Amino acid sequence: MEFLNKKIKVMSLPPATNLVDSKANLIFYLKYLSLVLILVQLLGCQDVVRPEPPKQMIPESQMVDILVEAYIGNAARSNNNRVLRMGGVQLDSILYAKYGIDSLQFAQNTAYYSAQIDPYMRILEEVEKELSIVKKSLDSIALIDAEQQKKDKEAMLDSVKNNVLNQNIIPAISQE
Repeated sequence: MEFLNKKIKVMSLPPATNLVDSKANLIFYLKYLSLVLILVQLLGCQDVVRPEPPKQMIPESQMVDILVEAYIGNAARSNNNRVLRMGGVQLDSILYAKYGIDSLQFAQNTAYYSAQIDPYMRILEEVEKELSIVKKSLDSIALIDAEQQKKDKEAMLDSVKNNVLNQNIIPAISQE
């Protein structure tokens, strides 16, 4: 019987005061946590200031053209930056001069359009279409160039074969 009594004591619940204290601590921590979360939310809120339309607004169609050329220029710059630097080529300056804009006007228009979701998405979709057209034309030019190089190589090999055959035949004829 004594063995059963010890087992019952081990399995019995802790005193009620400990449960009350743990519930009180839990409630305190939950209140503290909710207060911290509310403060983080309040401090995390911000007032989004959208840029005003620039004084010299670039139309969407012209913005598409500018961005297409800017992306192509960036690709060229990443591909041949040393050649461009050595040649003194300033791609951005060429782009600005071509469209009659300056860097500030371009930056302001880019900021304005990027804050307007619908117009900016239209612009980017048009840029993507234009770039895919440029890519297809460059791919077809590269394909034509590869075919021409293959033809040139075959012609050169034929020429070399003919020269070798002629060299073998001529000495045979001259020796007779």
